Amino acid sequence: MISKAAKRYAIALLDIGIESNKLDEIKEDMILLDQSIEESRDLKLFLKSPLIKKAIKNSALKEIFEGKVHQMTMNLIELLVEKNREQLLHDITASYVSLYKKHHGIIDIEVQTAFELSDQEVKKLKNILESYTGKTVQMDLSIHKELIGGLTVRIDDTIFDGSVKHKLSQLEKSFSAASVE
Repeated sequence: MISKAAKRYAIALLDIGIESNKLDEIKEDMILLDQSIEESRDLKLFLKSPLIKKAIKNSALKEIFEGKVHQMTMNLIELLVEKNREQLLHDITASYVSLYKKHHGIIDIEVQTAFELSDQEVKKLKNILESYTGKTVQMDLSIHKELIGGLTVRIDDTIFDGSVKHKLSQLEKSFSAASVE
């Protein structure tokens, strides 16, 4: 769960990005920071450690990220270190990307299929989902052979299950209910 403080920093950063017309650059920075933190256990521990002095943290983070991220992003990192809030950086990155997508009308949708879809099928499905949601769709496609056929679509907390496995399960339940009578 993302803290309120991380959300506030992300909102402020989004506002700055809008004002300066640097939304996309900052989003790329947030993705880089997020990946760096996710992939490095040492960096995670470094950011969370209360024993490491501000000057050392600031210097190390400058060494790692300066020249790789926009100056506004470096300013955020320095501000977080100054206020002893650098442990929020990972949550801020996730919150910013989420706000960025919301700002641009982008929605993430998970699609599970029994078989790999052709490029044409993916395009058609994307068009259907964009028409349904009224937003730009970013699909996360995955193959799950246990579905037997068909697909499942997850939009936020709603799941549309059009898999053969689900239909067989429903059929089995209706047969079981009929045999009890």
